[in-house]
Amino acid sequence: MRNSPEMRTPSARAATIIRRTYARPLPAGGFESWEDIVGRVVSHQRWLWQRALGDKPLTSAQENELEELREVLLNRSASVSGRTLWLGGTAVAKKREASMFNCAFTKVETVHDVVDAFWLLLQGCGVGFEPVVGTLNGFTAPMEIELIRSQRDKLEQKKGRETNVETYTQEHGKSVWTIGIGDSAEAWAKSVGKVLAGKRKADVLRLDFSQIRPAGERLAGYGWISSGDETFAPALERIAQILNKRAGQLLSRIDILDVLNHLGTTLSSRRSAEIALVPHGDPEWVEFAKAKKDFWVHNNFHRQQSNNSVMFKSRPTQADITHLFDLMQEAGGSEPGFINMVEGKRRAPWISGVNPCAEILLPNKGFCNLVEINLSHFNGKNIRKLWRTVQLLARANYRQTCVNLVDGVLQRAWHENNEFLRLCGVGVTGVAEWDRADDALAWMNLRDAARGAAFEMADELGLPRPKAVTTVKPSGTLSKIMDTTEGVHKPLGKFIFNNVRFSKHDPYVEKLIAANYRVFQDPSSPDAVLVTFPVAYENVKFDEVDGKFVNLEPAVAQLDRYKLLMDNYVDHNCSVTISYSPEEAAASAEWLHKNWDNYVGVSFLYRTDPTKTAKDLGYLYMPQEVVTEETYRAYAGTLLPLERATGASGAGETGEEDFEIDAGSDCASGACPVR
Repeated sequence: MRNSPEMRTPSARAATIIRRTYARPLPAGGFESWEDIVGRVVSHQRWLWQRALGDKPLTSAQENELEELREVLLNRSASVSGRTLWLGGTAVAKKREASMFNCAFTKVETVHDVVDAFWLLLQGCGVGFEPVVGTLNGFTAPMEIELIRSQRDKLEQKKGRETNVETYTQEHGKSVWTIGIGDSAEAWAKSVGKVLAGKRKADVLRLDFSQIRPAGERLAGYGWISSGDETFAPALERIAQILNKRAGQLLSRIDILDVLNHLGTTLSSRRSAEIALVPHGDPEWVEFAKAKKDFWVHNNFHRQQSNNSVMFKSRPTQADITHLFDLMQEAGGSEPGFINMVEGKRRAPWISGVNPCAEILLPNKGFCNLVEINLSHFNGKNIRKLWRTVQLLARANYRQTCVNLVDGVLQRAWHENNEFLRLCGVGVTGVAEWDRADDALAWMNLRDAARGAAFEMADELGLPRPKAVTTVKPSGTLSKIMDTTEGVHKPLGKFIFNNVRFSKHDPYVEKLIAANYRVFQDPSSPDAVLVTFPVAYENVKFDEVDGKFVNLEPAVAQLDRYKLLMDNYVDHNCSVTISYSPEEAAASAEWLHKNWDNYVGVSFLYRTDPTKTAKDLGYLYMPQEVVTEETYRAYAGTLLPLERATGASGAGETGEEDFEIDAGSDCASGACPVR
């Protein structure tokens, strides 16, 4: 590794989040260092490149390019996806290559589609879907539902049988259909298919989870923490109840939505990101638009798993858009979102939908893997360094399309679409801090550099050029580890206390306490604590109100920035959450109607008053709270340096079996939350 004079020391927050989120446990104890993580990524890139060349060794020039990529990643001036940081270079990434993808979309019309979607969620991939009526249906007749829960925590052998076993028996005068669910991701995915496909009459459906290992066990390949059957058992039971309710009938769009949302609740060690899309004007579209309304009253907590958006396949009237804002405000200000499929199809003729944060325009059965560049790192520097970084990341991004997606579970269409489209997702972050953020020409040059590099990589390999290259994602976690602002979003204020969630069993929490960081119980999770990190954004302009420097940017100004990037940089879509007040709804609706031809989709979220504290707003805490400079400096002045924040040697760290990884949750912690 070349020793770069530009190597930047990460902030305490960045180093700690790297350790919490992307550092895998080491066999001898402790956790990887940042150098270890980057080394895995470069190793994975080498494996992809060599395989694409027919297993030929790389030339010295190609090896030098990988070393350049290593340096850029170590400097944190750019990053591959969080998924690749966590799994890159591992055996599971080479065996189950769909695990390397952030973004996916599928129409959910058949049993096979449900199995695909659940399989991808189990890989940690964000899944967009359109529930389609016509094939999926309920049981032939209602059945009693019986559960046998796992007791393997009491056994010496924790891991159970990996495959499903299905039997039909007669017991006490009743016919019993038993599905014994295996202890593997493949078995979980296929067991849902068995439930949905089963049409043989029985008096009892017995769902047997006794082979599933207990919660808290680390999964050897993925490195995640097992949730046992604690979430899967109730989810599968609720799905069976839906099929009972629809016995002898087709499932509705809302039924299919509920099935997918229940499946999304089964992952405890990282958030499953979903987005559901239904066409405007469909008989169920209004019910769909209100699906989350009063979810706590109707026991529909599972519906929190997906962002719900309406697809427009023709230009709406301003009255249509205003109606959607009325529905959004009726439901709390954020849903339903709305996607312009006409503009989507102009940009991407293959489009059937989008991923959970809507930055990628995807076909039915389509994938994308993302990378991003920290623009703020290049302020005041030779612009050629930025262009070279873009080229390195775009080429690496294309190599990530050189995968085999025929894995024994997914339908072959996923592989064939990737072979044809080769979709890339070269994104940017730190826009609010970039000194050229308002320069349309700079954005066009950036886009051209990314496209040219991805095309060049394809040509060198003799493979199809990517059909789309550039995008912008919300970038929550990755922006934090790169010490910059998130995506295109302007921060809430200049001085912020960022409360970051950790497992209370994470041994690193004790180090944070020893360094005087504020650590307190997470009021929403008994097994988690929150740690307060002070963050300052010195290079962003804010308004001053009552001694606080805060973000009061109007919604229309945020939409104008979206349009600037859509017109000059983005091939896919620019993912952004527009913060607005109820008084801005009419102006936002007017902007959308006027600029509809430049629009694919954004999220809207009621603006939290940045001048108020959590107590002022009636919250137990806020993830990010604006404070005065005096309060910021007083707290920061009490903090001690953190040593080995990324677990460079791992020495002295214990209890890693209890450490709950929050890995690869690119969509779960940025400004595009599941609402």
